[in-house]
Amino acid sequence: MSDDRISEGNISRAELAELAVLFDQFEFAFDPLSLAARESESTFDDLVLSLFEERVKPNHPALPLHIFHSKIRSLCRAYLRKGTI
Repeated sequence: MSDDRISEGNISRAELAELAVLFDQFEFAFDPLSLAARESESTFDDLVLSLFEERVKPNHPALPLHIFHSKIRSLCRAYLRKGTI
């Protein structure tokens, strides 16, 4: 595995950064019901589903989507705590 990949879900650092930006836009939105926050959440969910379908499900068919989704959210929180964006 190359250095720019993260073992959890086999996603790249660039993908994690993109997901963290989207996560930040809806999770910590002043108005979580705003159109911008809802669109960010929808885009985040779509990207997580795409990563799951393309990379995780073929190699780990017993792993449910909701577990992968929760792990990605945790990774985003950790990424944001580090202040990398």
